Amino acid sequence: MTLDIIGIGHLLYDIRCYVNDFPLPDKLAVIMGHLKFSAGGSAANSTVAASKLELKTGTIGKVGFDEYGWSVIQSLRTQNVNLDHALVDFQNPTGVSLITVNRKGIPQFVQMLGASEPICPEEIRPNYIEAARHLHMTGLNLEALVKAAEVAKNSDLTVSFDPGRKKSELGYKILKPVLENVDILFVNRKEARALLAFETDTPISNVMEKLKNKIGEDKIYIVKGGVEDILAYSPTAEFSVSTFKIKMRDTVGAGDTFNAGFLAEFLNGKSLRDAVVYGAACSAIKCTREGAQSSPSRSELEKFFEEHKSNIKFRNLR
Repeated sequence: MTLDIIGIGHLLYDIRCYVNDFPLPDKLAVIMGHLKFSAGGSAANSTVAASKLELKTGTIGKVGFDEYGWSVIQSLRTQNVNLDHALVDFQNPTGVSLITVNRKGIPQFVQMLGASEPICPEEIRPNYIEAARHLHMTGLNLEALVKAAEVAKNSDLTVSFDPGRKKSELGYKILKPVLENVDILFVNRKEARALLAFETDTPISNVMEKLKNKIGEDKIYIVKGGVEDILAYSPTAEFSVSTFKIKMRDTVGAGDTFNAGFLAEFLNGKSLRDAVVYGAACSAIKCTREGAQSSPSRSELEKFFEEHKSNIKFRNLR
């Protein structure tokens, strides 16, 4: 079976709670409602979101031989994510994220990676990747990412990479064996600066010029903005796109959902601008809902876009 997108990264069990304000040391924060449970992990979040947008998706990841792992697998199955390359660790427990979300929709995380890392290079089956159109990678042990990216590029797949907080802090030199086989790099402003060990006040335009110089001018760079404009850089265009104004409920998985919306349009042959806008719309809808995998269907996305497209602002960066 040919898949449109394969994601590789952590498979996690998310335990979420919602509070008015984050707890201070030796203070109590009262949970609003009940604890919430769902599947998580950045690559899984993106493949679920892409599946809801009518793409055929699969994931490479590892769970433990336990109740949490079974729950994650069953959840992904119900979202039509192919799990022919799901791995089981019989020694370690399924990874868990403990997530607290405040009334502004901002999350705090405590995480145990457990069985989700490492994935050994020899555990990756090349034939599973070779049959896909695109490989999307997220923060995982470097050996696995290097192997997966090499297989993908040797098979003429396009490759995207969202390194996330921790992997970005390793810097571009350590990540170079991965980055050299990447076509699309997704980062936010903090991660872009971290890749180059730049100060937090370094203008993002300076950061991106340096990053393109170090990693390659021939790639697509997407700088996700949160509430700030999204920045897009390619060999033929550089522009910013305004984000949609919505009431935040939960930003967990917002970046992963953006990636899925972007890749869905990109793989359907749409323009870079269309891909960025649809990614932003997809992420905005998710932020009005609870949970990392509460992304919209294709019909919900199209309806939202039609209602809000007049508010979109583009600005050329060069």
